[in-house]
Amino acid sequence: MRKVSSVATAVALATACSGVAVVSAAAPAGASCSHSRTNVDTAGGQLFNASNVNIRSGPHTSCASLGYGQYTHNVDFWCFTNGDKVTANGHTTYTWTYLKDTTTGVSGWVADALLDNLGSNIAC
Repeated sequence: MRKVSSVATAVALATACSGVAVVSAAAPAGASCSHSRTNVDTAGGQLFNASNVNIRSGPHTSCASLGYGQYTHNVDFWCFTNGDKVTANGHTTYTWTYLKDTTTGVSGWVADALLDNLGSNIAC
């Protein structure tokens, strides 16, 4: 199951059971920037869909930026996890992909709204 449809399914189930959909807009103030990840995705190539994309230490906008990805950089996707809400390029996502920017050697988390095909399709 694709991650986008699994998020929609979770919201639909919550709405059906309670009549109200509650979606968190941000991570808790103490959100952890340390998350497990495994290199299980084989996707790679020029997959940033914007310039100066923050590659972060965790899947939250409050986590430190480790570097910046560019359109022309090659990346290797590892896997995805849930994190902060990010809206970019006409997409709103709550998922983040762990990747390695093979052009610069920087590894970290990028909001899926900033990646082609909305990032990795394999959960960490």
